[in-house]
Amino acid sequence: MKIFLVFGTIFIVGTIFSELLLSGVSRALVYENPLVKAKAIVVLAGGNGNRIKTAARLYREGFGEKLFFSGFRIYPETYSSSLMKKYAMKLGVPEVNIIASNPDVEVSTRGESLANLKVLDKNGIKNFILVTSAYHTRRAKLVYEKAVSLLGYDIEFLVYPAPDPFVPIEGWWKIRTGQKGIFLEYAKSIAYYFNL
Repeated sequence: MKIFLVFGTIFIVGTIFSELLLSGVSRALVYENPLVKAKAIVVLAGGNGNRIKTAARLYREGFGEKLFFSGFRIYPETYSSSLMKKYAMKLGVPEVNIIASNPDVEVSTRGESLANLKVLDKNGIKNFILVTSAYHTRRAKLVYEKAVSLLGYDIEFLVYPAPDPFVPIEGWWKIRTGQKGIFLEYAKSIAYYFNL
């Protein structure tokens, strides 16, 4: 009987600590600044509408004057930024307060950062809130800091995480999209550190 009690205790303690450990793995990828008002809210391409929903909410709460999207080519004459803009308008953001760009750059956070910063600078925007999926925030912050430095711009930004139901921070290990998303983000983070 004592053996069952010992193994039962080990199982319960192991389960509790494994969930804490797994949650810590995903929480290490998340970065969030305290929110303050900014000229623009920049929404990174990708996601499943979660980033746009979060940005539209921040806009309605008065944290940004403009929403900014850049996107990549999906099909000839069809860009993700156009779809993002359409969805933001459906969520109540007036078209006049949306800047959409279709840069011809590599489809990556790095390529998007350089293109976005150039358009923001051209529009006189000196501060913005960067919105991306929660699991992508820490690397996005590092990429944008490096791009700002590389371009020599006098621009400041905050990072704000959008919850992602397909890659949740808590319980990501329970769904395949979560497992894949966290694994790929770690792989991309390692590649970033090696400047790949």
